[in-house]
Amino acid sequence: MTGKTHQILGLSSGITYVLLAQSASYAPATLAATMVAGHLAALVPDLDESTALIWDKMPFGHVFGGIADPFIKHRNFTHSILGIGLFAVGAHWIYSFFPSYWGINSQILFFGSVISYASHIIADMFTQEGVPLFFPFSKMIGIPPKPLDGIRIQTGEWFENLVVFPALNLYLVIFVVWQWDKIKIILFK
Repeated sequence: MTGKTHQILGLSSGITYVLLAQSASYAPATLAATMVAGHLAALVPDLDESTALIWDKMPFGHVFGGIADPFIKHRNFTHSILGIGLFAVGAHWIYSFFPSYWGINSQILFFGSVISYASHIIADMFTQEGVPLFFPFSKMIGIPPKPLDGIRIQTGEWFENLVVFPALNLYLVIFVVWQWDKIKIILFK
C-alpha cells in the first residue's frame, strides 16, 4: 500500500481504538496524542525505504533515509512480528517519559500506536508482495494465500486508489459521525 493509504489507515485505527477504549470523559490530550501517534506509527514500518513518507515528517529525514537505504531491504524486519515487538518496546519506553500532568492516558496511547503500526503490516499482507511476517524467515506471507495470490492488491494501482483509499476515508467519516456524541464529551468540558 502507498503512504497515503497507510496514513489514513493508521489514523482510522488509532481513532477507532481510542474511541472504543476511552470512557466518555474529558480527555482531549489522549485523543490528540493517539491521532498523531497513530498517523506516524502507521508510517514507521517503511523506515527501510528511502523514499517513504515517514522521512518527509522528520527533520533531515531524507538524509537518514538515504543512509539506511543501502543497508536495509524494503519489507524486511519492520514488516514482521519482530518489528511490531520492537516498535512496542520503543513506544512503551518513549511514553514512559510522558508526565502525568499532560493528561495523556499512556495505556490507550500505547495500544493505539501498536494497533496503527500493525495495521500497516496487515494492509501490506493484502498486496502482491506480501510481508516477511515471521522474519528472519524470508517467506513472504500474504492474504489470500497461494494459489489465490493473483487477486491481491497491486501497490499504487487503480484498486488501491479508487477503492481502498476512498473506503478508508468513508469509514473514518462514518465512524466519527457515529461517535460524535462521545467525541464532544472527550474534547469539551
